[in-house]
Amino acid sequence: MNEDKIIIKQSSSVYGSLSIVFGFIGIFILSPLLSPLAFILGLLACLQKEYTAGVLGILFGIIGILTSPILMALIHLPTIVIHQYQGISI
Repeated sequence: MNEDKIIIKQSSSVYGSLSIVFGFIGIFILSPLLSPLAFILGLLACLQKEYTAGVLGILFGIIGILTSPILMALIHLPTIVIHQYQGISI
């Protein structure tokens, strides 16, 4: 008697979902913590073939990193500063 076994692997989009959530929140608050985490989870999601969620998480992570002055200072990139010069009249 030869029995065939069927193994069903249920895939879940945990990495992609977490990447999107952490990335979106990281744009607004706790960017030094959440934006790199979103980027890493986005890469893991792409490796698990969750391309849409992974790319969105990576995009949100990059936006969060670029809008965070703390992270920009850590990688020694200047932030945009608008100087307003006052005219001196004599």
